[in-house]
Amino acid sequence: MCTTIEDRIILLLNEQARLGETEGGLRRGTLRRVVDSLTEFIREPEPGRGYFERLTEYTGISAQRWRKVLHRRQRPTPDMIEALARLFPQYAFWIVTGITDSSHGHVAPVNAQTFPERLHVEAVAANQYFRRSLVLFRRLFEEAGVDLEDDRARMYAAERTRPLAHWHDSPLADAAYRVAQSAEYADLQDIWMSREQARSADLRRIWPTCPEDRPWNQRMDKANDAGFAVPVLGKDPRTAHQDLWDLYFYPRTRQPTRFALSVLNTAPAALSDEQITRLRAWLERMQGDDLFVFLEYLEHHGIAREHIFPPEPGCVRHAWLGMAEAEIDRFMEQVKAARLSWSPGRARSRTAQHSGA
Repeated sequence: MCTTIEDRIILLLNEQARLGETEGGLRRGTLRRVVDSLTEFIREPEPGRGYFERLTEYTGISAQRWRKVLHRRQRPTPDMIEALARLFPQYAFWIVTGITDSSHGHVAPVNAQTFPERLHVEAVAANQYFRRSLVLFRRLFEEAGVDLEDDRARMYAAERTRPLAHWHDSPLADAAYRVAQSAEYADLQDIWMSREQARSADLRRIWPTCPEDRPWNQRMDKANDAGFAVPVLGKDPRTAHQDLWDLYFYPRTRQPTRFALSVLNTAPAALSDEQITRLRAWLERMQGDDLFVFLEYLEHHGIAREHIFPPEPGCVRHAWLGMAEAEIDRFMEQVKAARLSWSPGRARSRTAQHSGA
């Protein structure tokens, strides 16, 4: 676990509650109507002072509950998560997973640190597509006359089945075809086309042949050469070399490593006590594809996996099972033996012998 849904919702609420603040005071808080070019009016609480009261008007969830979440006196409930995902569909993927897919419109608020992507630029056309899709999803259930207060009725309407060899759509299929004949549904397809065209233009900004090809970078270079550029105060020196439209983190100096976890790039014999402690903790918390990464580590540093995982007839290992305590202990014994047979002086002499040869 990295950040939690609770952390991410607090970031979002903080960003919205403070977004209206300016040096000259606070923006007037209203329940504004946001309109995209092809869909109905969508009410959206304006950020700034009084935001939680306006959020209550939009969601039906009390301002007191929202403030409790903000101050960690209550965990976000499913209705709160769903309300925010509908209000900010561009943030929904990030709220649930903690990662972004910026080129497809799934971004994070500007106050959230993202990784592996760093791009925060929102795609207006994608936001329109998400919002219209939400409207049409509601239209489907309205057209089918589903009792949304009845749990069994909702589940019956939402579930596809596979009685024999093929999947059958839910009872909503007939209503879906009726909705699909509407002008609203045709508009959705137009919005999708507009989104893809806008996405194509955005991709040229995000992924140019060379970052220097971006027009604004060329203009900045000309201004610098002519002595007209004025430095902007307050820029983060760690990221000053990056462009607003950079999708990924680009180090100032590239020093490629094989493994993302830095300790794995160190040979077992050269591990410090602190690194060994960190490595053991990582092995004990192993998840996802960590086991496959560890097997690559063993191979990269010349340790036979059979020394750590003795073959067992009929035993198939899976990454999500992690490592048993006995397996971790066997690895630590390998590290201990390697450290005893290695010293910095001996390593330097070996290096000198090879270079002399």
